[in-house]
Amino acid sequence: MAIRPKIKSFGYATILYGFSNLLTKIVAVTLIPIYTNYLTVYEVGIIVLLEMIELFVVTLIPIGCVNAMWRYLPEAKGLEKNRIIISTFATITISGILIIGLLFLSKDYLNTVLNLSSNDSLISFVLFSCFLKSVSSFIYWLLQYKNRAFFYLIISVVQFIALILLTIYFIVGCQSGVIGIYYAKAIVFSILFIFTIITLIRKTPAIPSLRIINKLLSYGLPIIPLILLMPVLNVSDRYFLKIFVSVEEIGLYGIAYKFGMLINMFLVIPIQRSWGPQMFQVGNSAEESRNIHQDITFYYSFIGLFILLGLSFFSDAIISVFANENYLLVSWLIPWISLAYFIGGFKIFFLASASLADRTDLFVKIGFYTILVNIISNYFLIRDFGVEGAVASTILSYIILILLLLASSKNINQFNWPIKRIWHGALIALLLIIVFQNIEHLIKDYEIIIKCIFLFMFPIISIITKLIGRKEINGLRFIWESIFRKIV
Repeated sequence: MAIRPKIKSFGYATILYGFSNLLTKIVAVTLIPIYTNYLTVYEVGIIVLLEMIELFVVTLIPIGCVNAMWRYLPEAKGLEKNRIIISTFATITISGILIIGLLFLSKDYLNTVLNLSSNDSLISFVLFSCFLKSVSSFIYWLLQYKNRAFFYLIISVVQFIALILLTIYFIVGCQSGVIGIYYAKAIVFSILFIFTIITLIRKTPAIPSLRIINKLLSYGLPIIPLILLMPVLNVSDRYFLKIFVSVEEIGLYGIAYKFGMLINMFLVIPIQRSWGPQMFQVGNSAEESRNIHQDITFYYSFIGLFILLGLSFFSDAIISVFANENYLLVSWLIPWISLAYFIGGFKIFFLASASLADRTDLFVKIGFYTILVNIISNYFLIRDFGVEGAVASTILSYIILILLLLASSKNINQFNWPIKRIWHGALIALLLIIVFQNIEHLIKDYEIIIKCIFLFMFPIISIITKLIGRKEINGLRFIWESIFRKIV
């Protein structure tokens, strides 16, 4: 069976988004040695807590309007497209001003909660950088819709270099401590914000429309519970950890978390950036469209399982390269954290039914129930098991989310999700892990070689058991050749 053109385009864009996301996330990984050598474990713990605020705010400010823009742009023509784009940007900017303004008025409370009362300016810089990051990200969202993945990569490279250099300058050179991180972010995102404004004025001359803004909000506001779900699942455990464990333990957990989220870097986020806008262009009205949804979901699951295996086998080695031996204590958490985000990544596909049918109202209930499960499980599991309970709670919450999304999708559109093939791949991966764990003590002298062999046995067994076939292999080859021709 031939590879569908949409899947070819999707694959190419996904890999370029993967490169760009890799570069941006390398910032965090590259800076780990700086954090662990120039900051105390307590300060690293403070960074983890500040990232909780940052993730929540940056996720909330767009208030679902980006998804709404992607939903309505394929139907618009001529000047209407420009009006949708400008109206979306205006709505996000106003939302950012209001949200940051409210949080700024509450900064004394935030300082007290985070024990930062002696450094009043830190919260101010965190909030300021959050606003700039949220609004300036609009240029990335627009490039995603236009499928300008290569230009997206170029901007990401520039941002990556600037953040690395400025952060090192402020922390190492100026000895600014934690606030130096946000000095660097404020400078970089200010420049990107100016670039975004200039691009919009030149490329999309139009004025905001109240009619379009109302339309955007009608579609986007019901998505907010699901949007807020992501930062809640990502950071609510930090809040309960702060109650039940020491800040030093939070710092250790935070470093393990960064490595566990490598699967986001290499897979979940690139696919989300590629598939998010394309999903609305593909639609679901024909059998071919439904098949595209099915194929892309399977590709995600197969590649994700391969990455999970790699992280399971090499978590100790990854920690050893980027952090000191103090952080090896939590290396075993990395594959479990990765599993949570791999499961959560299926939301990209399973929310398609409701989104395409304009049934975003369903997301209110789904988001509420998942948040409720997460908060309750965080309290009891972290209270009793510490950081292990935090990981278990995250996995449980993502499972609930995916089951609810899957149930809602079946009630709206009969997508032919490849559930049996996903379970087939998961069983192969699980079998390899179990076998390796039982022979690990016998192969200490050849451990790395055996790990590599077990890792690449996954695609081999998948071919033998006919989990993947000629179509999937040809697709991967085509994507690689396309990238090579376009870049070289």
